[in-house]
Amino acid sequence: MQATKDTFLKTLAARLATVNPARTVTLDGVTRPAVVAVENETPVPAETVLEAFLLSWQGAEYVTAETGLMFLDCKVSYASKGTDAMMRADRGRTVTAMAAELRQIVHSRFAAKCDYTQTPPAALGTNIFWTLPAMAPESDKDGVLEQTATIRVFFFPEVG
Repeated sequence: MQATKDTFLKTLAARLATVNPARTVTLDGVTRPAVVAVENETPVPAETVLEAFLLSWQGAEYVTAETGLMFLDCKVSYASKGTDAMMRADRGRTVTAMAAELRQIVHSRFAAKCDYTQTPPAALGTNIFWTLPAMAPESDKDGVLEQTATIRVFFFPEVG
């Protein structure tokens, strides 16, 4: 299951680097594309990581036990407080731009599953694939405009 999560993360990050190279985040002194797996990072309040795609995973389930096909739901959150601290006038534009970027980076809805615990990553011989994002309504929390989307990621579990 970890290979599925890592493959999805790495795929979206690589695509974001192409779609909008300026959308980066600096965590632990490292600047990289702004796609962050919350479970892999030193705990930081989500409010401090703005204008980045934060990925959180929900439990895995079988589609049908007979096929072995499983799925994980990935919640993608992103938010902005705008560039003008007083007016916050452009936060809606930023969240809208990020929604468009999300739609672009998930467009080809599959990737070859790899084991990223080794260098170079090793292909595992199967693909992961996913649904289009199901967008939730925007919410405003203390001047921060937030959007979430859920993407269902399908995979066959690693053997061994």
